[in-house]
Amino acid sequence: MSDANELDDDRSAEDEGDLLAWEDDEAATTTVDWTVETVVSQMRKGRIDLNPSFQRRDAWTRVAKSQYIESLVQRFPVPQIVLAEDSKRPGKFLVIDGKQRLLSIRQFCADPKDPRDAQWMDEKLRLSGLKESEKLNGATYEKMEDNFPAEATRFENATIRAVLLRKWHSQDFLYTIFYRLNSGSLKLSAQELRQALYPGDFMEFIDKHSGTSPALRWLLRKPKPDRRMVDAELLLRFIAFNVGEHVYEGNLKTFLDDTAETLSAQWDDGGEARVKTAAKLLEEAIFAAKDVFGKDACRKYTEDKFERSVNRALFDVQIHYLTDPGLREWQKQNAEPTVQAFKDLCISDALFIDSVSNTTKTPRAVKKRFGAWGAKLTEISGLPHSLPASVSGMSNDDE
Repeated sequence: MSDANELDDDRSAEDEGDLLAWEDDEAATTTVDWTVETVVSQMRKGRIDLNPSFQRRDAWTRVAKSQYIESLVQRFPVPQIVLAEDSKRPGKFLVIDGKQRLLSIRQFCADPKDPRDAQWMDEKLRLSGLKESEKLNGATYEKMEDNFPAEATRFENATIRAVLLRKWHSQDFLYTIFYRLNSGSLKLSAQELRQALYPGDFMEFIDKHSGTSPALRWLLRKPKPDRRMVDAELLLRFIAFNVGEHVYEGNLKTFLDDTAETLSAQWDDGGEARVKTAAKLLEEAIFAAKDVFGKDACRKYTEDKFERSVNRALFDVQIHYLTDPGLREWQKQNAEPTVQAFKDLCISDALFIDSVSNTTKTPRAVKKRFGAWGAKLTEISGLPHSLPASVSGMSNDDE
């Protein structure tokens, strides 16, 4: 299945509409021309934050990486990279645009003699699929240095333009740049930027666990970690709603950011145990959804059929009500009436469908979808239901 079909564009994902307006939030922007040799040095010294875990979310094929290296050798024009200085670590930069290009260089130039490159050796790049420079096919960086010194020199001295953002005053400023840079191209998840903005044990757990989760892989129909971090976003969404550190107030990005910041700060003070308990609960709930809904779990029902793609908003509510032990067992023992009740809700309740299709991120829509499916389950099972703490804590006049 193609990436476009993994998850539907149901308007419940993060986008530029979630960002807050700002005044006088102007970064100090400079442009520098670095050689490839300089870029490699900056990455080895940790000044450009491109840690090895990024390889788990490697979006480019080896041929695409090789072609980028070839472009540098041939002095073809290449896009600039955009870096933002980390406000908490002056002199170190977050990658806003250009991660795959930098990753390609890092993997190609990994030096077996340099201990700083040890974690990159397993993915060391050997060039392939080249047409303009066919003689370089099969070459590692070391082989290019030994057998093709002219090409190696051109590569090392090739220029990469970098835009450096300093003294930015809000994370929304970086998100805005991120969205604008990615508009019209492969749409990347904002989770990728969040991983850089909130480094630490919590986000590392979100990355690793989501990338190896059998349940999330089944749900997304992915044999390996999602390249756009959809799996990580879904895990964070679940934790945000169900751990309930913050009440949802209508801004999804802020809700997820605040959750990431809070649980990062609490990691060594009980946060780790709570998060890992929630992650285990998510695994159980997704596999329960598999037992109840089969391949249609977390998919919208319209026009007498289930849609192919996962719906984020339905993921939130179906999975939540499968974390309750009583409701989970009842649904598993009564799969057919549960599925029929869900179909009936989709057919008969226009506001419910709207809350998972069009207007998905307002407090009213969130309360509607959690409340409607919970009430329907109580109606058919006779068992009580409860909203997530992040939803039950919303004021009655939230719109």
